[in-house]
Amino acid sequence: MGSHPKSPTSFRRSTRIAHAGLDAPSPETGERGARPHAPPIYQTSGYEYPDARQAEEAAEGQRYIYSRYASPNEDALAGAVAQLEGAEAAVVFASGMGAIAAALESRLGAGDHVVSVHGLYGGTHELLVGLLPRFGVTTTFVDAATADAVAPAIRPETKVVYVEAISNPLLRVADLDGLSALCRDRGVALLVDATFATPLLCRPIERGATLSIHSGTKYLGGHGDAICGVVSGGRADVARLVPLRKMHGASLDPFAAWLVLRGLRTMGLRVERQVSSAATVARALVRMAGVERVWYPGLESHPDHALATRVLDGPGAMVSFEVAGGLDGARRVYDRLRLVSRAASLGEITSLMTHPARFSHLRVDAESRRRAGIADGLLRLSVGIEDADDLVEDLRQAITG
Repeated sequence: MGSHPKSPTSFRRSTRIAHAGLDAPSPETGERGARPHAPPIYQTSGYEYPDARQAEEAAEGQRYIYSRYASPNEDALAGAVAQLEGAEAAVVFASGMGAIAAALESRLGAGDHVVSVHGLYGGTHELLVGLLPRFGVTTTFVDAATADAVAPAIRPETKVVYVEAISNPLLRVADLDGLSALCRDRGVALLVDATFATPLLCRPIERGATLSIHSGTKYLGGHGDAICGVVSGGRADVARLVPLRKMHGASLDPFAAWLVLRGLRTMGLRVERQVSSAATVARALVRMAGVERVWYPGLESHPDHALATRVLDGPGAMVSFEVAGGLDGARRVYDRLRLVSRAASLGEITSLMTHPARFSHLRVDAESRRRAGIADGLLRLSVGIEDADDLVEDLRQAITG
């Protein structure tokens, strides 16, 4: 479990991102009192001790003992994310889904109830409707991530409200201020997946959420070479997740933690470029023949545009759009792409396209997809750092060529 590093919080966010994790504590000092500028990789499964006293301290949790329990690389990454999130602490996991599952498990038991929203990431939907009911946990889905929509669904047995800051794939925006006030009043934990927003654009803890969750695989790492999950929050709330990570064997490999932290330090530059390009792409798609609807919070036509300007520091770098011709039309556009990669995931330096109805949400039943507004002709674009004009031309030739 990582806590705030010692970097002065008076620095602006982009400066703090560039220096993320550089002042994390190390198990040893460098030779001649020097300290490595780039954090070392502690690629070891365990640690040895010079005497019985230190071994006993390790067994009591005061020192590193075994990398399934914790590692310096995990703690450096967790501390960096906590600081950027405005949280007291954070803990990292082997994947985003590992983080989501542990966050939910830390608050739920048999007989408990969750309120969530239609249109979640497909893996989260499967967890809520497929796995958790086997352990006596039920979920009610509502149409919007607002206090007015969620309040009627809360019951005496409700323990969690679970939302996405920017939803996957329709990019709906959660009213985090209203939901936080509601959850405080009802004594319910608010869990927010903030992956699409990144800590640069939205910090749920600062708006009253209990836990903020990221798939670090995406914008935090940013290069498509490491799988990771992170959960941030108050120290006591995060402490509830640590034994779950240990018991489930969901710790992050030290090298993967090192890769994500290295990627995190360029997130400010990457996301700034990606958001700018996404806005250019979204505006171009609106004017493009063959495009029936564009979903992007930065457009005034988006149903949550006004809310996005209030709770986000930017509209994000994801653009979803619906093309004419339904399923066949989407497949045709998908197959004609030249520059944009056809691949899972998002938030990488290269642009990626998925077809939600036949990919990320394939295992979500058709009625749930329809209720969420995920049409067969919907495509989801993760905008990378390529030249925006090149992306627009690739989309134009795929859609209208």
